[in-house]
Amino acid sequence: RFDYTFAGLVGFSILGLGIFGPTTVFPQMKQKGILKRLSTTTLKTRQYFIANALSSSVVGILSVAFLFIAATLFFDLNMNGDYLSLAVIVILGTITLFGIGLAVGGWAKNENQAAPLSQIIVFPMMFLSGVFFPRYAMPEILQKVSQFFPLTPVVDGVRLIVTEGNTIFNLGPQVALLSAWILVIYFIAFRVFRWE
Repeated sequence: RFDYTFAGLVGFSILGLGIFGPTTVFPQMKQKGILKRLSTTTLKTRQYFIANALSSSVVGILSVAFLFIAATLFFDLNMNGDYLSLAVIVILGTITLFGIGLAVGGWAKNENQAAPLSQIIVFPMMFLSGVFFPRYAMPEILQKVSQFFPLTPVVDGVRLIVTEGNTIFNLGPQVALLSAWILVIYFIAFRVFRWE
């Protein structure tokens, strides 16, 4: 059923936006000296991070909206949940994954450092978080490990909203895990970020 597949497509879209964007852009900005010039202004690291995370959330919502429209028009997507819950889980997921991209891109001096590290992070999530393959079909050990990946609560949350009509208030475990990841990953991102 496409309703089930849709959650994986949303997760894949957010994964690409959140991680590959910053890991490509920030090293380029460092090499061109743009970040170094920004560091001489009154702009603080946390302000820069928050602004980037919020703008990425808007882009994430727009990309999912276009994906949703296409799925409804061409693949007869049946939305059982509410749009506000879907928006909340997408925003939380985008902020979380963008934080990983910020940490990698903010630490790396150039794309040669950022690209392999981002691939190492992305591929396990892509294949073990339920994007392409259902997690219940995986060996039990992989199910237990992958439930803590930051992409897993996004895919599970979207799937529960779209297919089962759950609201954000029914997704306590997913929201809690994403919130924990946000705290951890942005703490790391602040620590490792380099302006040059």
